Amino acid sequence: MAKEKLGLKNSLGLSPKVEIKKSEIDVEQTEKAVKEIHSKKPEVHRLTIDLPMDLYKAMRIKILGESSVRDHIIKLVSDDLKK
Repeated sequence: MAKEKLGLKNSLGLSPKVEIKKSEIDVEQTEKAVKEIHSKKPEVHRLTIDLPMDLYKAMRIKILGESSVRDHIIKLVSDDLKK
């Protein structure tokens, strides 16, 4: 009897390995792109609040599908400040 080749590699019929081409990374160009991306963001201040669960659920139901909680709160604060 001939010995059968068993194993995952032989049973799946995988293609042979192909070497991945390595490219040179231009560090200066990458740094410039990163600075451009991050410079467009406005300066922010993180604010954490605790809401009663019934108030939070009512807010989530009201804004469901419209916007995120963050966007809703930003809109409320900006509208209040315009008064």
